[in-house]
Amino acid sequence: MESVILPIVRVAGVFVLYRLAIALYNISPFHPLYKFPGPRLASMTYAYEAYYDLWLDGMYTRRIKAIHEKYGPIVRINPDELHCADPDMLDEIYAGGNRPRDKWEHYLGATIGPLGLAGFSTVSHDIHRVRKGAMARYFSRAQMLRLESEVRDFTVRTVDKMLQRAGSSEFDVKEVFNCLTADIISQYCFGESMGFTDQEGFEPNFGTWVKSFLSSTYLVRHMNRSIPGFGALANTAPYFMRFMGEDIRNVFEQQEVHIPRHISRAISNKGDSRVFAELLESPILPESDKYMKRLAGEGFTLLMAGTETTAATLSYIVYHMLSEPIMLMRLQAALEGINLTNPKWTSLERVPYLWAVLHEALRFTPGIAHRSARKAPDEELVYNKGRTHYSIPKGTPIGMSAMIQNRDPALFPDPDAFKPERWLLSNGQQNYALEKKLLSFSRGSRICLGMDLAYCEMYLMIAELVLRVLPRSRLVNTTDDDVEYHHDCIVACPKKGFMAVRIAID
Repeated sequence: MESVILPIVRVAGVFVLYRLAIALYNISPFHPLYKFPGPRLASMTYAYEAYYDLWLDGMYTRRIKAIHEKYGPIVRINPDELHCADPDMLDEIYAGGNRPRDKWEHYLGATIGPLGLAGFSTVSHDIHRVRKGAMARYFSRAQMLRLESEVRDFTVRTVDKMLQRAGSSEFDVKEVFNCLTADIISQYCFGESMGFTDQEGFEPNFGTWVKSFLSSTYLVRHMNRSIPGFGALANTAPYFMRFMGEDIRNVFEQQEVHIPRHISRAISNKGDSRVFAELLESPILPESDKYMKRLAGEGFTLLMAGTETTAATLSYIVYHMLSEPIMLMRLQAALEGINLTNPKWTSLERVPYLWAVLHEALRFTPGIAHRSARKAPDEELVYNKGRTHYSIPKGTPIGMSAMIQNRDPALFPDPDAFKPERWLLSNGQQNYALEKKLLSFSRGSRICLGMDLAYCEMYLMIAELVLRVLPRSRLVNTTDDDVEYHHDCIVACPKKGFMAVRIAID
């Protein structure tokens, strides 16, 4: 027995010594990030980050904010990564044009399976530029304007369905918006919707399934970093779908079965002018990228990004309009000059108070709540303000967090309060300069592909809600703990888990 145990003990001892040597190197003057301030333990080991992500359930963003308050605008938050809390660095970190910015592998550690092959998960700036270039024209503002009538059709059908619940039991509007957004993006991408709007109730839907995926991302990320070969092992998970819980099984089935089926039907129906019906004909996308597993990853990414985030913003607006009736009355008054039978996106976005309400909601519900690191492979980024000067080495991951940037009191006084007025100038018009400081859709070359679609959906739905639903609605068993940011699970989450806004229509 001793002959078996002794080699195991020796291997374990060598492993512990190796890890200790790495930790000591991480805080030594030999490390390229030695000069950057931050907690010594965070600089030594990723276990510090994992403690806040896993044990404290997504609280690392809050901890990073406290680190900035103690150490300054540029801090070291793990052995290899820096974090910035200065808005003036936005366009340096998230540069566009010909200034390459790669993503960081650690940040993408949870993107396994087809999702790991999508444009969102692409590390290289050059490869991402090609993949995004092939998709970008389908999500341009001009293209979304052509899609507006279709978005409006889904919006009206959704509101009609909500009004059918008048006088009956309460329901969660977040699930309503999950159905709406998933149907719109799937209809546009595949030429057929997922059918959630037409089902009898509002659940299940794509958004409810994605919650299980989001809940597991930090665990997968840290296991992928700490366990050699874990990523390859995780990619075998779809083969064991039948042994998983219902929601996570549905996520894998979407990636491996349903989305490929949608794509196949779209490809065979090229005359429908849908995203995946035309993508294979794109001269921009290389042939090596035109295989089903990667396309399924793109489809899943579009569905996930186009569902959860927009639904959260709409739900947040509903909560504040119903909890603060004066805001609802002001919004109703602002919409009096709009064609109520067929409100247009371009008309709605010119209504200053509506624009302000939407941007204030986006401030609290960014697409990605936690940090998003970038690497500048070809240049040293320089921070020089007052007595603080840093030269950030090439290829060093550095990022910002939307929930820190969007609550910077220097930009947004009384940052925890919902105040649409902060977005208006003294003459009552939109403050577009302040909009440039918002990090809700990311920035630079990797800005959200579906931003214009999200705006189109939100403007049309808010108008319908204000005119037809909210005057007859009331909140039911919903408090700040159901909607206000408490921690992040990639997306912003309230104290009670994922956002939920329950209403009843009288």
